[in-house]
Amino acid sequence: MKTKVLGVIYLMLLSVFSCNSEPSIQDQMVDNPGDDGQNENPDEGEELSYQEKAFATYEMIQQLYKKGDLYKENFPEQNGDREYSYLWPYVGMLTAGNVLYELGYDREILDKQFTGLEEYYDNRDHLPTYQAYPVSGGATDHYYDDSAIVAMELINAYELTNESFYLERAKTVTDFIMSGEDSRMGGGLYWFEGQSDNCTNGPNCMKAANTSAYAAYVTSKMYQLTNNEAYLTFAKRVYEWTYTTLRDPSDNLYWNDINIGSEQINTTKWTYNAAMMIMSAINLYEISDDQEYLDEAVTTARSAHSKFTKVTNGRIFYPPNDSWFNVELLTAYIQLSQYDSKTKDYVEVFKDNMDYAWENARNNEGQFYEDWSGNNEGRFYWLLHQAALVEAFGRIAIYENQ
Repeated sequence: MKTKVLGVIYLMLLSVFSCNSEPSIQDQMVDNPGDDGQNENPDEGEELSYQEKAFATYEMIQQLYKKGDLYKENFPEQNGDREYSYLWPYVGMLTAGNVLYELGYDREILDKQFTGLEEYYDNRDHLPTYQAYPVSGGATDHYYDDSAIVAMELINAYELTNESFYLERAKTVTDFIMSGEDSRMGGGLYWFEGQSDNCTNGPNCMKAANTSAYAAYVTSKMYQLTNNEAYLTFAKRVYEWTYTTLRDPSDNLYWNDINIGSEQINTTKWTYNAAMMIMSAINLYEISDDQEYLDEAVTTARSAHSKFTKVTNGRIFYPPNDSWFNVELLTAYIQLSQYDSKTKDYVEVFKDNMDYAWENARNNEGQFYEDWSGNNEGRFYWLLHQAALVEAFGRIAIYENQ
């Protein structure tokens, strides 16, 4: 009987989405999350707040992934793993440190994450920034998107602590980020330094939505902190390039990149590219009071909810892959919700996903599956997918003033 009911719900939702309208949150949900008993909950019976879930996830990471001042890339170890994680998953732990400190946990948590970060800092003469792997492991490339997410956390740390080091380092890193733009393909940023300027072909010779959207966000935020007009000019220009070059006008979501050699667009769409364009537009709206930016953010948010969700286990879920990408979208929704009440409904869907994952998508070690519906473990072993849950639970706790 239950299977039949869920099938009816699925058909109803499918028909609603096909009419380009959105079901209410009540229509999207079924009662009693976790009542199918798919996976045993490691903490069955515990009634934890979102704040407590964020900290419990952080503690699990310390037990399984911690290695000296840094972290391992995976647990259990995977073929090809190096001694420490790459910068990208490490930044997930920077976010965790910032979020937990904002929630009232000890400052030591934040300090430890940023102390470890310095292991990645390449203090070269020209455009110093953070490299992809700890400097002790040798020279690696410098990624514009990695530097942007580091800059975001440096900015967050500055706003939380008011310590000038974080702002000054964010300025240094932002200089590197801005160097990733040139006029080829009309503008936009390359993916990483090694494939910039002189590249003529190959899959990495391209201008990307993620680097460009992140750059627009960081520089617009830096303008808000410094009133330096150069940041604002850059932010507006790169935002406009991404909007006009990589936006799919059929749904207002963003294609991944445009190749310089072939001039072909990679039409893959990711939740985090939508997220960063939403957050960049919010910054530019707050700076300029130009309603068009806010309208564009709302339009992208509507489409992201409609296009990136599907029915699984009788409920709406965001994509079953790349948890960290999805949490970026949650962060964007939370920021947008102060201006758009409908976006609060999208946050509620994320909360339902997270609640379901806590009950149904963890293994015996407490690690979350990459797929929050619990159907597939996916790359549960990757540090970034676990760090994403610290951020997700923490941001909801802050959102709800826990």
